[in-house]
Amino acid sequence: MSKNELEKIWNCGIDLPYREKVEELQRIVIENFPKEVDINNNSNKVVYPTATKYNHYFSDGLYIREMFCEKGYFCFTVIHNTANPLFLMSGKVAFSSDDGVETLTAPTFVLTKPGTKRVCYWLEDSVIVTVHPNPDGLTDLEEIEKKMFSCNWDQYDSDTKEDVWQMLEHKEYQKKIDKI
Repeated sequence: MSKNELEKIWNCGIDLPYREKVEELQRIVIENFPKEVDINNNSNKVVYPTATKYNHYFSDGLYIREMFCEKGYFCFTVIHNTANPLFLMSGKVAFSSDDGVETLTAPTFVLTKPGTKRVCYWLEDSVIVTVHPNPDGLTDLEEIEKKMFSCNWDQYDSDTKEDVWQMLEHKEYQKKIDKI
């Protein structure tokens, strides 16, 4: 599969709003490829797929999740309950967004909003680092996952979520970029 193939799947004629489209595509994949889909506990628990490897780091108020993912892996992410930055440290990934299919090439980052769920296809072996608020200092992964992620929309409380990202531009830095 390539980015173009993911775009074909994404643009397959399912005319639904983003969230419903992702869920319908996931339903179709699970129905047609049940042995190839990593699902746990009736979709009520975060899954760590065999194509990925994780390191977890904890510090005062932070939880950092480092993930290695193999080239060629196709997945649906969990629903993010909180805003967090996602840093692509190495590799390349195609993923869905409200704007269609985008490609990230390392090194780069994106800002994840609460309520985000993506369809991803790994174009290269990749390393991603996400940084999450952890004000309670939790180190038990199951407890962290309950706070940070929802596995289905029934678990997600959209009433308490908002887009919390704001950018304060440093004028001299922007000018420096413009001169390059």
